[in-house]
Amino acid sequence: MDATTGPGRAGTDKAGLAVFIAGLAIAIGALGSNAVDWLWVGILLGFALLVYGLPGVHAYQAPADGAAGRWGALLVRFGCAIVVALGLFYLAWEAIGDPPEEGGGVIDALWMIGFFGFAIGIVLFAIGTIKAKVLPTAAAALMLVGIVAAIAIDMATGAFSEDDAGTTTAWGFLIGVPLFGAALAWIGYTVWKGNTATTTTAAPPPITTPPPTA
Repeated sequence: MDATTGPGRAGTDKAGLAVFIAGLAIAIGALGSNAVDWLWVGILLGFALLVYGLPGVHAYQAPADGAAGRWGALLVRFGCAIVVALGLFYLAWEAIGDPPEEGGGVIDALWMIGFFGFAIGIVLFAIGTIKAKVLPTAAAALMLVGIVAAIAIDMATGAFSEDDAGTTTAWGFLIGVPLFGAALAWIGYTVWKGNTATTTTAAPPPITTPPPTA
């Protein structure tokens, strides 16, 4: 579908670029953190970029994505903002001291609110994207598969409820999160390049017919 149609699609190229980078950062962070612990910061960076970029992706396909797309974008932004805030708090604590492996009751509650807000929001946003048919439906389907696989596999194996010292391999995290990141990058790239092309390509001049000569 032509990216020039729809009133909300002007100026969303930066949002698309942010979501594209977010997808790459999340995928790399998920795969790399299994070998290099500090690479989990890539996931935190990806979540921060989603706070900025996903509303623009919603605007790109609104109103065709309906209530699911609108509420999904809001929930993702809300959930990511909480996770990013907790992540930065943890990094600051780690810089000045030795944070515990598990947080207190309030921190754990905030983490669960942020995570499930993000997860439910992604499901709704993907459904809205499939409904809108503005962005690739295969990318939205891959987003759904990735987020559901990440949660379902690790819940089934018990890895989801284990702490950092757990012995169960988090296959859901290692498989589902990179798939989810790839889907985000695909969607972000589509929005980024779609808007760049429309803003840099000049419209052809109108064809005029010279008046007849006497």
